[in-house]
Amino acid sequence: MDKFKVTIIKLMIVMLCFLSLTGCWSRRELNELLIVLGIGFDWVDDEFLVSFQVVNPSEISAQKRGGDRPPTTLFQGRGKTLLEAARFLTAEAPRKVYMGHLQFYVIGEELAKRGISDFVDNALRDNEHRMDFNVVVARETKAENILKLYTPLEKLPTYSMLHSLETSEKNWAPTVSVTMDDVMKRLSSNGVDLTLTGIKLIGNLQQAEAKSNLETFLPHSRFRYNGIAAFKGDKLIGWLNQQESKGYTDITNKLESTSIEIPCGPTFYTGIEVTSSKSKVESKIIDGIPEMTISIRSEGSINQKSCRDINLMDPDTITQLQNQAVEIIRSNAEAAVHRSKTMKSDFLGFGEVIAKSHPHYWDTIKESWIEDFLSKTKVRYKIEMLIRKTGTTGNTTLES
Repeated sequence: MDKFKVTIIKLMIVMLCFLSLTGCWSRRELNELLIVLGIGFDWVDDEFLVSFQVVNPSEISAQKRGGDRPPTTLFQGRGKTLLEAARFLTAEAPRKVYMGHLQFYVIGEELAKRGISDFVDNALRDNEHRMDFNVVVARETKAENILKLYTPLEKLPTYSMLHSLETSEKNWAPTVSVTMDDVMKRLSSNGVDLTLTGIKLIGNLQQAEAKSNLETFLPHSRFRYNGIAAFKGDKLIGWLNQQESKGYTDITNKLESTSIEIPCGPTFYTGIEVTSSKSKVESKIIDGIPEMTISIRSEGSINQKSCRDINLMDPDTITQLQNQAVEIIRSNAEAAVHRSKTMKSDFLGFGEVIAKSHPHYWDTIKESWIEDFLSKTKVRYKIEMLIRKTGTTGNTTLES
């Protein structure tokens, strides 16, 4: 009988526990949500213009093909603050906005020049935001125009842009992938300024948001990643050109692969594919002035030989090509350093290196680092290039 009573008591306790459970109190059905893939931020007529690119689920389902509606829809809100703009959106949005699948922030160039701290802070405070989505700057256009674009191959524009950015970063030096987590770390770090990749619309911009943009072999309008945006604090102050961007990715150890073209005539080049690159920046303090040493070690292979008078079977030829490649890498790095000094933006992170290596010295100069010390900093270069492969066909038929 005692065992029976104990069993009854246990069952009652279990039932009481069940009564205290309320189920999935925060559950929201899919058909009640607007799934946001990309958000564009612009500054228009002294107000924030926020554009939400949301999915049309029926248009991207596997069962439905060739629908009349676009795969995504743009909802927009305006306001003096980001909160007001987001609340204004609810006047036309039929469902609650859901940020759990956000892939892209696109910042209009005008707003980037004004400062980006407001919506970075807004993202930090939103508990639905993951911090792994990418952030880019719309170059010479508004962010809303980027999000309106019909893209080939992928139905969802942000999905196409995301994969293009990832592929470009791995294979083309003047592009970097930066997440919101990276942005927040840079804006709060000591001695390093922010950089973001630029995205640009090219072609016939009027047809970018028309479905006919996909009805030709070469779309009338398309996007292209173009240049790296350099910031000072939270404000965009200029763009790095292709050479400076290559130097930036090399110095900051962000380079995975790129190409180097070595001229051997008015219109002929030997192409070298850089297959790996490692860099390191070290600092010394000499007579109160910082001195940085940039070490870059790259490896590559010959991927094009258009020059008849180059014998790839000759070791001296390989040495000569390596030396020429070193000069190009050095020229790129020097261009990036010069741009950093003239812009007074430490996007290369020299200050961060000094702060880690010489913390006591950094404490004495950090307030005047950009204005008084960055331009005086001496920079030395140690660059090495090794050509590992010359191709399976040797000199081919181009040998004279």
